[in-house]
Amino acid sequence: MTTFPLKIISIFLFFMLFAACNDSGKNEKKTGTVETKDTLSTNNKNTFLFLTEWFDKVGVYKYDISKKKYSPVWWHPRENIVVLVYKAGKHPSYFLTSDKIGTRGNFPSFSGLKLFIISQDLSEIKQIDDIGDGNQFTARWNNDENLELIYTAVDISIASYVNQYTRVYDHYGKLYDSDIKTYDIHKSGFPQLVSPRNSTISPSGKFGISIRSDSLFLKTAGTDTLDFVTVTKHNLNKLKWSDEEEFLFVSTLDLNNETVKTKNPETSELFIYSLAPDSLIGVFGGAGVKNFFTLGDLLIFDNGFANNSVINIYDIKENKIVDVIKPKEGCGLVSIPQL
Repeated sequence: MTTFPLKIISIFLFFMLFAACNDSGKNEKKTGTVETKDTLSTNNKNTFLFLTEWFDKVGVYKYDISKKKYSPVWWHPRENIVVLVYKAGKHPSYFLTSDKIGTRGNFPSFSGLKLFIISQDLSEIKQIDDIGDGNQFTARWNNDENLELIYTAVDISIASYVNQYTRVYDHYGKLYDSDIKTYDIHKSGFPQLVSPRNSTISPSGKFGISIRSDSLFLKTAGTDTLDFVTVTKHNLNKLKWSDEEEFLFVSTLDLNNETVKTKNPETSELFIYSLAPDSLIGVFGGAGVKNFFTLGDLLIFDNGFANNSVINIYDIKENKIVDVIKPKEGCGLVSIPQL
């Protein structure tokens, strides 16, 4: 296996959705679940969005935590979703579809890229932009919690020039800011998309994370000591502090290590650290990318690749996985991870 497809995955996963299908009876499916009698604490947030496949097309689905069932939100027989940008709470969601993702001239490429918005109450879904063809893209929330889409495309006039586009959309899907930068790849190389935003300082400023070699340490403001958190196998991918700064969530990722050639790839890790008392309460390794978000007392994260990919629902207070979404076609929170 070459490393080039893996680089494409890292680009399109980099970061942190029913209009054409009217027969919900055909689409609604039950999940494979872990049997549990626990009541999930969700702070009145009972559903979330994710991706899975139906008739070879990836669509957006809504999972009902209490019923342990999912149903389609958006699916189209001629569109294939490649990225979902979702945040629990009072936010719209966005997704991108593409006709094809692959390589062209030794560079990653995409064609027919389109951007859609889903209203916060799921009552309206519409296309808001037609990006077209290009080389690489990433979509993320900016500091104002608006969608920021960054993509590159070869200049149509000068083949050695690559344009990098940055487009920002508000909560109504309206484009209100855009920018273009041009790079001469003979002089500066192919432009790299921005890295994920990871604040090593907690929102209150009370805590901070120090990364030294392969180890993570916690620092408390006003002290000179460093508390050991964990040793990591891969590079830092995402870091998140809980709202009350009770917990720290850290994921790592390496899609280019030798284990991807084996039946049991070791590509990612997810750590759950309790700040009081200082202790590591959860560790998950193995395959996949481990995109994650929190929903009340729940940590929701994906794991595995292709048809083996699943979504785990982990109760932070109970320190255990209480539910697993496991469609036979695979699933994911941002995309369905592939190798």
